[in-house]
Amino acid sequence: MARATLVLLLALLSACGGEGSSKSKGTTPAAKIDVSDAQAAYEAALIKFLKEDCLDAEPLFREIRREHPFSRFAALSELRIGDCQAMQKHHAEAIETFKTFIRFRPTHAQIPYARFMIAKSHFAQIPSDWFLVPPSHERELGPARETLTAVRDFVTRHPDDDRVPEAQEMAKKALAILARHELYVAKFYDRHDQKVAVIRRLEYLLHHYRGSGLEAEALLYLARTYRSMKRWDDARASLEAILSQYGESEEANEAREELRALSRKPSSSGRTSSP
Repeated sequence: MARATLVLLLALLSACGGEGSSKSKGTTPAAKIDVSDAQAAYEAALIKFLKEDCLDAEPLFREIRREHPFSRFAALSELRIGDCQAMQKHHAEAIETFKTFIRFRPTHAQIPYARFMIAKSHFAQIPSDWFLVPPSHERELGPARETLTAVRDFVTRHPDDDRVPEAQEMAKKALAILARHELYVAKFYDRHDQKVAVIRRLEYLLHHYRGSGLEAEALLYLARTYRSMKRWDDARASLEAILSQYGESEEANEAREELRALSRKPSSSGRTSSP
């Protein structure tokens, strides 16, 4: 953590001083001392946190929350506890910490941050691809689905937040994993000559995972499946969709060639409806 960042954070803390340090009428000397102690303790814990020393920092944040429950530093400590859990890859615990923060402090200014961290913690649990193991789209899909849900919640509630672009990038990666899984399953059914099941999986992908970046590939696969079933009109419609919606994709050239081949086929009589 850069020293400049540390100095800036500590300067901001000293400048604002917390609610209890204000000179408003009715503030007792004891309350001022309590807030001063809470701020000093938070600053000490924050220094360790910014050095990524969560083994020492997290117990200090928990102590602040316990000893100064009505100070604003208790709320900040709760967020830092969640950050420490995420930093130590205890993502399930971090999610629960941030959810608890939202539940009990629904008007706090850091609610957008808590929601973003929930999405980020789900995203961190998506399995990585590594050598000699199945790719992530063939394994546990729960974290990708949870990432998508959490990102949509965050973006819907806080569309102007500075973290929205990062959240949207996480959502795009999660969408790609889920869409790739549907393609994987469609190809499995294709190998077993279950054409109707292939069509259903591809149509599910196109309907539910828009923005995944795999739409053109799915449409081309769909067109070829229809063509193998002699459903010429459906094949044409899928190929035309590639050209109209994804004309810059790699699949566009193949779609043009296959459309020319289909031009020699008669229009389907008694067209079968898609499943």
